[in-house]
Amino acid sequence: MMTTLDKVQLLEQRIVKATVLIRNLEKKIEELNDEVEVLSVHNEELQKYADNFSSDSKLIEESINNALVHLDSIQGLDDIEVIDSLSGDLETADQFTGGMGLSIDEVTLDDLVR
Repeated sequence: MMTTLDKVQLLEQRIVKATVLIRNLEKKIEELNDEVEVLSVHNEELQKYADNFSSDSKLIEESINNALVHLDSIQGLDDIEVIDSLSGDLETADQFTGGMGLSIDEVTLDDLVR
């Protein structure tokens, strides 16, 4: 059977352990509160970015629609034949990126000046 002194010492040890646990919990709560504050600031920044992006997207959409309205007002625009002047340049670029273009030894100064 435990004596009163043993019980008091056991109670003291438990109080010390509880005090340590409480201090650890207080520190953890403080750390979590700091994290919440940082995340809140970050969330506000992201919300501003999202709002700006949404606003910019609406402005871009309005600008595109206005441009299309202006283009629609030009009579005969759809009847104009588009000259495919870039097809040769695009074909050359495709050959170059596909590895079928000229090597550096095959290029002359005249080719570069054109």
